[in-house]
Amino acid sequence: MAGLEGDDAGAVLDHVVTQFNTYEDYLDSQITTQDLFYLENEEMARQLVELGFRGSGEVLKREDFVTRKLAAEASRFSERHQKK
Repeated sequence: MAGLEGDDAGAVLDHVVTQFNTYEDYLDSQITTQDLFYLENEEMARQLVELGFRGSGEVLKREDFVTRKLAAEASRFSERHQKK
């Protein structure tokens, strides 16, 4: 993410993966109604966001999203089992 370094960037990215259930939901969050009006195609709008042509700042790649999502879920699972 632009302007963030180290732990700050990691915390923001971790928040992103916990905020959205799927990578498509993450991409959709960066698509505007104006994008859909002109493109008339949701999939194309997602591709433009994924390629970095649309959206806000640096876009998390699918592989990074999935990796961070799995790590976040493993961390939550571990925390739950430690409380028991």
